[in-house]
Parts: sequence; C-alpha cells; structure tokens
Amino acid sequence: MENKPGPLFYATAVAGVLVFFGLIALYVREFPVFSNTIDAGQLVVTGLIAGAVLAGGLLYALRRRLTPLANHVPELMTILVFTVLLGPLMLSLLNRLGGREEYLSFEFLAETPYLASNYGFLKGEKLQPTGYHLQVRENGRLLRFKYKTQAYYPNTQPGDPVLLPVRKGLLGYRVMTLR
Repeated sequence: MENKPGPLFYATAVAGVLVFFGLIALYVREFPVFSNTIDAGQLVVTGLIAGAVLAGGLLYALRRRLTPLANHVPELMTILVFTVLLGPLMLSLLNRLGGREEYLSFEFLAETPYLASNYGFLKGEKLQPTGYHLQVRENGRLLRFKYKTQAYYPNTQPGDPVLLPVRKGLLGYRVMTLR
C-alpha cells in the first residue's frame, strides 16, 4: 500500500504558498516606505543582522532536531534565508507601529518629476509625471524622498525652508509621510 500524503499536508502546503505570496506583497508595499525613510540603509542593515541573529537562535534551539546537518540542508537554508531576508521588513513594520507625526523644517533644494512605465511609452502618448523626487537638506545632509500624488512645492525656491510631515517611529527611524 502506498503512503500518500493526507489532506493536512496539502492544506499546509497551500497555506505556506499563500503566506509566501503575502510576504512578497507586503515587501512590495513597503518599498515606498523604505525610499522615504531617513537612514533606510541603517534600518536595512540592522534588520539583516537581527534576522541573522534570530536565525542563529532558531538553529541553536533546533540543533538536536536538525542533526545530522547533511540531512537537513533544505530546512537550514529555509530558516536562514527567510529570517535574514524578512528582517528589514519586520523591523520597518515594527518601527511604524508607534511614534507620532510632526512637521520638521528642511532646506528645499529641488522637486523634480520622474517618468516610469512598465512597458515603455507609446509614440504620440501625452506624458504625465509618474511621481516626484524631493531633495532637501537637513543639517548639511542631503536627503531625497519620493512620492506620487502631486507636486507639493512647485513655486518654492532652492534654499527656502519647507515643512515636511515626518513620523518618528517606535525604533527611532524617521519616515517622511508625503504620498
């Protein structure tokens, strides 16, 4: 008699695939937040390190279950890859849980429209800006933000102070919240 997997196996597999695609969708929705996070590079590196530490802790806790290591390479790689790659996402979501929004002053440098198209532009098509890049300076440091809805500073001259809505998150990372 064959040893066929039961319905619980298939339900678990379908749930795993749905969770995987859900995490991909969540990451895609988080990309605009990363582009508007001040010190996003530090957030990502911290998330990767936190994911690696978590993976190490999980592997240490499961060391008896995962011996011999040669027989459990897929499980090891799944734990390592998922915890390390999902670290920045989880850290960014955790950062945005708390905090309050306030308006901070920045020195305006430029607001430039950009065009983007998944499949290119058609000949004769009237081009509309897809979004805007905002360049500002804070304490001598150049910051660049991206948003899509409208040009917020069309008449502002370089060097003028502008107020931007910034949310200081639970972990201390600041996110500019213009959409």
